[in-house]
Amino acid sequence: MIAISEFDTAINTARPLLKSLQSLYKRLPETRCQCEQTGVCCAFLPEMTWMEALQWSGVIQQMSANARTGILQKFLEFYLTNPIRDSECPFLENGVCDIYELRPFACRAYGLWSPEFGKVRTQNSRRDRKALLQMWHKFGLELPPETVEFEIDYCDKVRCATEKSISDRQLMDFLQQVYRLDQALPDLQTKFEAEYHSDFSFLMASLVLGYRKAILGKFAVVKEIVQQRTEERLQQMLHRVTSDVLSDSSH
Repeated sequence: MIAISEFDTAINTARPLLKSLQSLYKRLPETRCQCEQTGVCCAFLPEMTWMEALQWSGVIQQMSANARTGILQKFLEFYLTNPIRDSECPFLENGVCDIYELRPFACRAYGLWSPEFGKVRTQNSRRDRKALLQMWHKFGLELPPETVEFEIDYCDKVRCATEKSISDRQLMDFLQQVYRLDQALPDLQTKFEAEYHSDFSFLMASLVLGYRKAILGKFAVVKEIVQQRTEERLQQMLHRVTSDVLSDSSH
């Protein structure tokens, strides 16, 4: 697990590297969405690199106490209930991304992949979600398949703002360069990928509740909602969130 103390140190270490991350982002072509349902692609939290997770953490750290408490509650609720609810990204407000300029590579590359590559990624995601459904079944819980198996099909509504285009190979090269920035903090990168599955909501939940309690709490919350149709435990956990988590100790 990642302790809060080493997490705070990591955020400070990452600050100079975030400029390099932004420079990489700027090399991707600007896109325009022609979808009539703006924000529908933000129904899921994207996987992200460790450096991108630290970038988001820095954003939360700089928020006011009330705003920080609010966004952490959103991430905690997202993590605890995502097996049974179609929840949107906590940074999405009224169909608009609150941190659009700091969105991770996965968001920036969405719609830029070729249709063939995009469909493969969608198929792999659906396969993983079916495996998740089976895992919960082993624990004695039957989750709503329409939620667990829900997956957005490949998007063909994204267009490059200029004539500049990019290939799948070039996108993969860009992604590798983004991953290389994580080598400044290799131990924490490994933990984020192996223990948190590159899931930012899991990371935030662990900072609020503790790693083990986050895992056990998720099972308890899902079980209560599915079997008892109540949210008492969920509300109790949300009330544990305080502005002390991710507060900027330098101020």
